Amino acid sequence: MKVFENKNSWIIEDYLDVNLVEEIRTIIKDNLNNLYKNKKGYSITGKNSEQYWLIHQRDNFFISDSRFYDFEKEYKNEILNRIKAADLFDKNQKEYTYSKYINAWSVIGEENSYHSVHSHGSFDAITTLVYLEVPETNVENEFDNNIFLVTDSGPRNPFYNEEHPYISINPEVGKLLIFPGWILHGTYPQTKGIRQTFNLDYRLELKENNKNNKLSYS
Repeated sequence: MKVFENKNSWIIEDYLDVNLVEEIRTIIKDNLNNLYKNKKGYSITGKNSEQYWLIHQRDNFFISDSRFYDFEKEYKNEILNRIKAADLFDKNQKEYTYSKYINAWSVIGEENSYHSVHSHGSFDAITTLVYLEVPETNVENEFDNNIFLVTDSGPRNPFYNEEHPYISINPEVGKLLIFPGWILHGTYPQTKGIRQTFNLDYRLELKENNKNNKLSYS
């Protein structure tokens, strides 16, 4: 597991268990024709990309396949364990409780598609993503198909028209990224092949806890 920290920003990079990757890939594939979708959703740019929603709170869409909710429970624990291991928060003052998901979706992108710079929310949003498929042409340390994350912008340090530090991460099947929802991020144009991600956002709640400092899900 790698942890990147800069000022108030943090990013966790790790790999999800191959069985969980295959499980969510199968669930999405089996339900693809029935999922709520956008051709050009939010940050997606380019003629060959689609965004499929498993959970869309605003439009009251929730996937009916019970396998997803079983998967989500296990996935949530995987996220929690990595945040615990990263030791990012001041456990002497707060208990951090993660509520249920905000939204869940999968993006399938082809050649010429990319994500413009965007964020997923405010202070209390935790963004997670897993790569389910990546182009075979991906090469480490080359920008094609990479995701980039601006590491010093956020609610208290807005993004202006100036150069900001960022990191660039090469997608790999099973690679898991966890970061605050307010971190700006995007992708370089996809030059070849298919890239698919699974994305699930949670809400982070801070509670006073003087007796038992721990991380837990509500």
